[in-house]
Parts: sequence; C-alpha cells; structure tokens
Amino acid sequence: MKLPDLYTDWKIVVGLGLVMLGAANWILGVERTQIYSRMIIAHQHPADAATDYRSFDELDEGAAVLAPLTAEQRQASYATARMDFYHAAFLAGRAMVLIGLLITLLGFITVIQQDSRRAFRRPEDDPHLPRGLPGAPRAPQ
Repeated sequence: MKLPDLYTDWKIVVGLGLVMLGAANWILGVERTQIYSRMIIAHQHPADAATDYRSFDELDEGAAVLAPLTAEQRQASYATARMDFYHAAFLAGRAMVLIGLLITLLGFITVIQQDSRRAFRRPEDDPHLPRGLPGAPRAPQ
C-alpha cells in the first residue's frame, strides 16, 4: 500500500474531512454551550422558578397573559437560544465524527483489499513468464 492509494480513495478523504469538521463542531459546541449555560444560571432568580400560575379562568379581564420581558429576561432568553444552537452543533459534531470514522474505516478496508489483490495477481504482460493455460502448473525451465 502506497501513499497515493490513500489520498486517491474518496472514502478516506471524505471520512477524514468529516472527522475534522465534526471535531471542530464538537469542540466549539461544548465550549459555547458551557459559556451560555453559565450565563443562564447567572440570570436565573429563585423567585422566577416558584411563580404561581393561575388558570385562564382566574385572570382578570385587563390582565396580560404574557407580561413583556425585562432586559435581563430577554438576555437570558437569547442565551438560551444560543445555548440550544451550540448544543445542536455539539451533537451534530459527534455524529459527523462517528460517520467520518466509519467511512474512513471502510476506505482503509477497500484500499487494503485492492492492495492484496494486486499482490497476488499474475502479470499478464510479463515476457519472462511462459504462456500456457490459465491456472495450469508451470513447467520448469
């Protein structure tokens, strides 16, 4: 097996590309997810978690069902959306690494099989070999 056999096989090239791209997504997703989850935790108040919700029947006619977000709640909402995006990038990166490894493995198996077939194949155009029936034993010279 030679180096040109490796970089000319499309499975190996595509697989390694997926592994590199997936690893970058994985690393970036983990780092950014941690950053934004810390931001969300920092903006949470214990009073927000224990809010008592009333049913719609108990609301007054002029009561707003959804109160507008404060600046701090809006920032936490944006951080949550960003964290969700980077969590998706993290999961997609893991999947890409796995798929890339499988494709690379299949590519290496293919290259090894081709190399072993090449090693055991009889050269047809070799003038030093006597001509005879295919598969027949050769006579000593």
